[in-house]
Amino acid sequence: MRCWFKNWLCALALLVASSSLAEALTPVGQELNTLLMIVKNIRDYYIEEVSPDSLMHAGVRGLFYTLDPASEYTFSQQQNPGWRDSFDTFRQIALAVNDSFLYSTTPDSLVRFGIAGMLSILDPYTNFMENQNLDNFIIHTRGSYGGLGFRIQVIYPDSAIAVWALLHQDTPAARAGVKSGDLILAIDDSTTKHLSSGDAADRMRGEPGTPVTLTLERAGLPDPFKVTIIREVVQVRSVPYYTLFSDSTGYVKLDGFQQKCSQEVREALADLHQRGMKRLIFDLRGNGGGYLQEAVSVSELFLPPQKLVVYTAGRAIADTARYYTVAKPLVPDEPMVILVDGESASASEIVSGAIQDWDRGLILGMPTVGKGSVQQTMPIGDKAELKLTIAAYFTPSGRSIDKRMRKDSTLVGSPNKEFKTLVRCRIVHGGGGIVPDVYMESQERSLWKFLLNRQLFGGRTPNNRFFHFSRQYPVSHPGLSPDFRADTQTVREFREFAVERGFEYISDYEAWMKDLEKKAAEEKQADKLANSLQTLREEIDDIEETHWQNDQDMLTWKLTYDILEKGFGQKAAEAYRVSVDPQVLRARQILVDPKAYEEYFKKPEILLPPDPKLATAAPDSDSISGE
Repeated sequence: MRCWFKNWLCALALLVASSSLAEALTPVGQELNTLLMIVKNIRDYYIEEVSPDSLMHAGVRGLFYTLDPASEYTFSQQQNPGWRDSFDTFRQIALAVNDSFLYSTTPDSLVRFGIAGMLSILDPYTNFMENQNLDNFIIHTRGSYGGLGFRIQVIYPDSAIAVWALLHQDTPAARAGVKSGDLILAIDDSTTKHLSSGDAADRMRGEPGTPVTLTLERAGLPDPFKVTIIREVVQVRSVPYYTLFSDSTGYVKLDGFQQKCSQEVREALADLHQRGMKRLIFDLRGNGGGYLQEAVSVSELFLPPQKLVVYTAGRAIADTARYYTVAKPLVPDEPMVILVDGESASASEIVSGAIQDWDRGLILGMPTVGKGSVQQTMPIGDKAELKLTIAAYFTPSGRSIDKRMRKDSTLVGSPNKEFKTLVRCRIVHGGGGIVPDVYMESQERSLWKFLLNRQLFGGRTPNNRFFHFSRQYPVSHPGLSPDFRADTQTVREFREFAVERGFEYISDYEAWMKDLEKKAAEEKQADKLANSLQTLREEIDDIEETHWQNDQDMLTWKLTYDILEKGFGQKAAEAYRVSVDPQVLRARQILVDPKAYEEYFKKPEILLPPDPKLATAAPDSDSISGE
């Protein structure tokens, strides 16, 4: 295969011809073995057949685009090149680039550019993982790691590492007295200033039984202090919270489908049963999935034996399988509602799809992600893994809920075929995630509709006024109790706190006003428009004040949760959240009314409302019996 490059990169084409395959013994050649292993796995196991030349072209595009985004090139076409020929072509190009004086890059970086290019034409769930990414994936799926037991976040403008939340109270950090809201100034006397959260996490993780010393700053204490903690195997709990409401409705929150999560759910349900549970809310919101077998085991807690939960289909015979329930269910016939949202994916969709297809319960919330595929991790050398999509999965009715996205967010296909549930014969649709029986937006989604809130949170690098305020609040209010609820006075204090820290709310009107003032100054019309601009500014100030007032409910909810979490831990905060969560309240309202519950199963088809604004409104919390 010959290559022509449209710009100065054409010089590399001359080098390709002289690159010998014997150079595979060089560092770049050794790194290419990693790429070869990935290519072989894609060839043998990827869910769809991928042509060798398209994969090679994508790899070379990734290589050159990363080195020089302005580069352009084309390939001559060869009829049906084999995998070996395509890989040899890529290898020769990589060797030539490595030898060229035009670039200065390490062999491992060079090969990873090519790997990224190759994977870019596959689905978004196929990934090459190493270092921190691999560590985080292992923790997420296996549910354990050697460390201290809390989540961290970089906080600005301090550039400090903050203890964002304790995983639970039975962790080394919690037992050593570390609290949510503490700032980590140093790890083993090495400053955390300007560290990323990933680097800080790496320093704190390690072999169980080894010590690590943290220098902490705590609100209310005049000086930083040190605490030495012995690392342990920390179990990440899949069920962070469950409770029984006064109306005998149980609530279980499942965060992820890690190993042994089904056992955690079983234990929570058994406890709720013993306490008199008559109906259940199973919360899968924000649950991005995990192990397929755990999804089957969780479904088994609610479905009779010998019921199909999911089946998979891939190119390899080993990737095609059907999964049935085996044991008797722990919750066989109690009315149940599953909560889902736009972050419920994969294993969450398997469970909610099985429950919906067997008409075992109702789904409430928003459409799920639509990740209808199965991934298998494959070792690549000693310190890396390829997470490869090997099969599609289908719910018991036969529908695929996969949205079929590529890594660039291009929608490959979304077949909207009709299927029927297996008991009530309701029409359901494939190709767009799990559509809920009861459509209702989440409180968190509503929160972000407010521009004011987005500015208060400060985005992804959170100059987060809520964090700073909530860590100080228990100190400045020493009589605080777990029954605390934020009110207008709390919001007023928070607003003053935010302004003192330099916060300025800039509404769309304010932004337009600034542009208008700038334009008037440029055209020397500022004096002429001074009175009009002043009147307009006063009107805008009034409008912005109404924004603060309209956002009062959201602000009190957020402040209450954060202050309780910082002052009394996650359980106190979660107890408050579920007591006022509109979706939880709506689910309880449906469950305690057998007639209302049954009416949803009589609907002939499950569809999104034509206008989501007309969907189910949140019930008044007063309509639900108190806790």
